[in-house]
Amino acid sequence: MKALIEFAFLLARWLTQPLIHWMKYRVAPDAALGTLALDPLKPVVYVLPQRSWIDRFALERICRDLGLPNPGRSAAALPTVDRPGLVYLPALLETFAPKHPGDTDLARLMATAAATPAFDVQIVPVSIFWGRDPGKETSLFKLIFADSVQAGRVRKYLIGVANGRHVLANFGKPLGYRDYLVSVTEDIGGSTEQASQKLARALPRALHFHFLRARTAALGPTLLRRGVVMKGVLESPGVRAAIESEAKRQNLPIEKAEARARKCIDEIAADYSSTTVRVLERVLEAIWNRVFKGVEVKGLERVRALAQSHEIVFMPSHRSHADYLLLSYVLYTNGLVPPHIAAGINLNFWPVGSLLRKGGAFYMRRKFSGDPIYTAVFRGYVDSLIRRGYSIEFFPEGTRSRTGRLLPPKTGLLAMVAESGLRSRARKVALVPVFLGYDKVFEVGSYFKELKGAKKQSESAEGLLKATKILGKSYGRAYVNFGEPVILQDHADTHLPGWRAALAANPDTRPEGFNKWVRMLAYEHMRRINAAAIASPVGLAACALLAAPRRAATEDELVEQIGHFIDLLEPWPGGDELMLPTPDAKAVLDWAAPVARIQRITHPWGDLLAANGRDGVLMTYNRNNIQHLFAVPALIAAFFRTRGVLSDELVLTGCRALYPFLRNEFFLPWPVADCERIARGYLDKMLATGLLTRDGDSRLRRPEVGSDAYSGFAALGRVLGETLERQAMAVLLLTEEKKRSGTVKREQFETDCRLLAERMAVLTGREAPEFFDKALFSAYLDTLIEVGVVSAGAGGVLTVDTRCERIAERSVELLSDETRQTLQQLLARRRTPKPAEAAAGPAPESAPEAAPAAPENPAGPGGLNAPDAPMSDRNAGL
Repeated sequence: MKALIEFAFLLARWLTQPLIHWMKYRVAPDAALGTLALDPLKPVVYVLPQRSWIDRFALERICRDLGLPNPGRSAAALPTVDRPGLVYLPALLETFAPKHPGDTDLARLMATAAATPAFDVQIVPVSIFWGRDPGKETSLFKLIFADSVQAGRVRKYLIGVANGRHVLANFGKPLGYRDYLVSVTEDIGGSTEQASQKLARALPRALHFHFLRARTAALGPTLLRRGVVMKGVLESPGVRAAIESEAKRQNLPIEKAEARARKCIDEIAADYSSTTVRVLERVLEAIWNRVFKGVEVKGLERVRALAQSHEIVFMPSHRSHADYLLLSYVLYTNGLVPPHIAAGINLNFWPVGSLLRKGGAFYMRRKFSGDPIYTAVFRGYVDSLIRRGYSIEFFPEGTRSRTGRLLPPKTGLLAMVAESGLRSRARKVALVPVFLGYDKVFEVGSYFKELKGAKKQSESAEGLLKATKILGKSYGRAYVNFGEPVILQDHADTHLPGWRAALAANPDTRPEGFNKWVRMLAYEHMRRINAAAIASPVGLAACALLAAPRRAATEDELVEQIGHFIDLLEPWPGGDELMLPTPDAKAVLDWAAPVARIQRITHPWGDLLAANGRDGVLMTYNRNNIQHLFAVPALIAAFFRTRGVLSDELVLTGCRALYPFLRNEFFLPWPVADCERIARGYLDKMLATGLLTRDGDSRLRRPEVGSDAYSGFAALGRVLGETLERQAMAVLLLTEEKKRSGTVKREQFETDCRLLAERMAVLTGREAPEFFDKALFSAYLDTLIEVGVVSAGAGGVLTVDTRCERIAERSVELLSDETRQTLQQLLARRRTPKPAEAAAGPAPESAPEAAPAAPENPAGPGGLNAPDAPMSDRNAGL
């Protein structure tokens, strides 16, 4: 019998050799010897989840290609370093099943291993997936050729033939046999023999669950036909109640209300197709290779581990239409199932709409209000995705950022996901923040036109054809960074007490305080996105060059300034999620210069680098991506704008006063209570790098004017220049309006802020359209309301506290002399515009530079900025 099996094995190897040679595979994770961290002094045993010779032959080829120990036949001898072993999981499960006495060759082999103290082995579970179809019984072809754990040898060969070019090999983390045995021995407190018997039973079960979780993470749950999903949503209690209620309210026949619901679910529901996803992968690979010089990814292993034990909800930043394609591509090519994506209904146009739908997109309208049937249907669809274990992706900002900054989150869809997640009795839900970054965003040119008043172009087939021009350009690199997730149920346990009891009592109602908790969760998530920021080379170069006077500097100065920025990021106090592609300042500038089209001006004393015209404007987008990384040290440097020497306490007091505004605008990760600790850490860094020094009285002193360190310190202070000016404008306008009329209306105030910023931009020669973005003024006003300086009444009427005047004084102190003078003159001479003028829109495309801002005067008026000048009463009030 053994001879017959041996002959069959050799015959199968010979017959499958062409297939294995032709096979094309992908490994997840990258199973190079160093990545798996295998100990070369210990033997290896691979475990396959099913008896399959073709899986074994595929594993042998993959191990040879990757330089991993090549699996052999263990027979009745323990594996050695020179002779790795291979075991099928069913053999382990059957050996120690109750009907078996445990005296098989494999059982005796494991007993011998346990009884040999010097023996240890590394157990590596490996899943071989032929194709990436999770199973969807829609055709005879799929029934026969889709990979299945129940497939026999003949069908398995046919599956290999059909899917041999789409193989995924998933290597699990190696498990140390001896360590596992020791831990079991300690748990039961018995002898090694008793522990080995328990281990022999526990290990196969643990591996069985590992393979189940690995399959779910790589392929996702079994797909239902779209019609089945739609029918299930329409029959859900929430949708039925909404249909009946709306029919009664509008006096409609129930059939007509049901037809509206069917139309809604048909508009919403995805139609995921593994074949379409596979085709899209090939298309996107060709596009990325043409327009990008690589895609860098960080934090994927955390997601891989989560996917095996949690339901995943990806919530990325949103900067480009490429975002959802890029994220799905990265997940798929790294062996994880792509998510179902909430896409705006504006993308549902021919031919893109149906293609994205088959790639996992489900569509949502911009507004749900006024249509209870649509709201109920969409909520029911999201609930069905969560219950069935599909991963989901949506953008919490709700739209693409036109400025490069994170936008305040929209909480509607998050509330639906949170409600479904809390009600789910399956696995916990993990909200995964994702920072998506690009050296250059495809749409950045149109973004700035929109900020300057141009009408947003609707997505269409014609626009898609025009977008093909990007294929002839290079956009540097793309970056994907997965941050620290929030476990939904754990977060609710901490911040939404009593939610379990409330849902147990009435599953159809939201727990008390639910909306407030969702808002807290949304802002916490945005902070985690920014904590996982990507300090890309173009972003760092943009921060340095745009902070230079006239956006020009020598090459050496730029390299030095980029080096200062990198020093402030290593380590970044926001956590180790930060992604820094390269710590070499010279390499950063060399990479960024051609991508950002930085102009080089040759000069006998040394070349100059400059960001001129439109290219300089476009670089502000990259700067805004990472501006928050330098918010606190830039604020510290700004305190020295009009003073050469300050005490530690005055600097820390200023940080405490202004940090809440920066935290809300930039979604900084540290709570207000930690502000002083963070500021002290940055002071230590700045002292260590020479950006600050101490005088004889241990006070903080900025570098001497004319020194190399001074230019870097001054540039750091200018990183927040526009932000501080914008905040000063807002509080000065509030105090002026309070004095003039005593009544401030929010809508008019926000309009006045924009008009003042537009005028300021013209007079100072600014070329940063986000400088007069109305949304930023609105967010700053929200923070003033949050901290109690302003209160909002009925009809949008604002009540301004007297503390606003002190904040205005502090804010003005942080501006340059020229900016302060210009701003105060504008406020003194402004006139109330006519309604038509107020609605005329932002500044023209090319703002004149008739009155550009003069360079800063380090000495200041009247010598007040001299290093030893005493502090004024206003500064003491910081």
